[in-house]
Amino acid sequence: MNHPVWDLPLLGSGWIIGIISIIHVSIAHLVVGAGIWLAFLEDRAQRAGDRELQAWLRGRAKALLWLSAIFGAGTGVGIWVAIGLVNPTATQHLIRAFVMGWAIEWLLFAGEMATLIVLVRAYDRLRPRQRLILYGLYALCAWLSLVVISGIVAFMLSPGAGWTTTHAMGDGFFNATYLPSVLLRSFVSLALGGLWALAAGGVAPPALKPRILKPTALFTLAGVLLTVPAGWYYFQSFPPAARELVLGNLKGATGLAQGFRWALLGLGAYLLPALLVLWGVFRPATFRRPVALLGLLLACWGFGGFEWIREVARKPFVIRDVMYSNGIRVEQVAGYQKDGFLPQNAWARTFAASKGDTDLAKGEALLRSQCLACHTRDGYRSLKVLTASNTAEDNVLLIQGLRELDPALNPYLDRMPPFAGTEQEAEWVGKYLSSLNGK
Repeated sequence: MNHPVWDLPLLGSGWIIGIISIIHVSIAHLVVGAGIWLAFLEDRAQRAGDRELQAWLRGRAKALLWLSAIFGAGTGVGIWVAIGLVNPTATQHLIRAFVMGWAIEWLLFAGEMATLIVLVRAYDRLRPRQRLILYGLYALCAWLSLVVISGIVAFMLSPGAGWTTTHAMGDGFFNATYLPSVLLRSFVSLALGGLWALAAGGVAPPALKPRILKPTALFTLAGVLLTVPAGWYYFQSFPPAARELVLGNLKGATGLAQGFRWALLGLGAYLLPALLVLWGVFRPATFRRPVALLGLLLACWGFGGFEWIREVARKPFVIRDVMYSNGIRVEQVAGYQKDGFLPQNAWARTFAASKGDTDLAKGEALLRSQCLACHTRDGYRSLKVLTASNTAEDNVLLIQGLRELDPALNPYLDRMPPFAGTEQEAEWVGKYLSSLNGK
């Protein structure tokens, strides 16, 4: 917890991760499903001796290469940059805990790119059987990449008691939500990849359209429908505290309720492509690309809603029961509350000194370190707005109350980290909050 704080006004740093992540995970899942679809349709075309369909699929492989190598890889790098700036402590922790997992994932990505490049560049020199093998290898590498990443993402929600005792990678990787996460993400991939393929098929030559759209629509429909039981299975695997947090917000128990309503609308919208793809099954000749693109956007919105709920379910942690969203580990809180946060944090101490080491400067340093991972001063989850009606004494009592580790005494403990500092430091933060509204 000795890293500088990336302070983004108005939007907040968390939204930067959210925006980049939703774009990246949508593309990443899409290319996994599209790879499986390519192998599926290539096998079908070869069995039927359909050379026209094989030639058309070659163009889709080229498009997939551009999508994976530029947009998928670019947004993937963007996530690493964003999380490294927003929460370097958690990023460092995940790298150390899963260094071999990350290495395997990067090798699999290299395998994806290698097979697809060979397929596209050497297509004319490959025999049909060789092309089918390459399609299959690409699909396998892409799906295995999803399998590896799922273990790390699921770990952040449910690291499990085994890992907290042994810190062994296997105990963290094969956690309670791992298998449900893999199933759900695999089916989402089929849906997104299939909708992308339907969009491409919507502008295919009229004679070729039915041979593309009918099997592709059924492929997509299977992905959309199988996502429903997989999603339910995944939710049931959540840690009890995470499930209670989600259900409480769905009932409007907290200020997060509006965000959950949008997430639920998205999850409902995710099912609409199931109706749209029936058009591709029964009336392929009249099917149009905008229909598939609309379905793809709705499915991405639904998937984004699911990701938002999964992120919120971790509150107040970035790694549940291990590290709070501000990068402070659970076991560090007692020490900070006893001996103080500033004496043990070089960056915050230096920041306060650069502003004169006044009470307000110390309060700002503490607030930056412990609050700005989730809040802003004037924008999203604005601290200025949230404390506008408070007196100076109210603000001090609020922060001192956040030091409590008993849920009966701290009603925010299920969604906000406890304040990790002394009562004196809590008073400094309270004074700084009051200064935001000129009190």
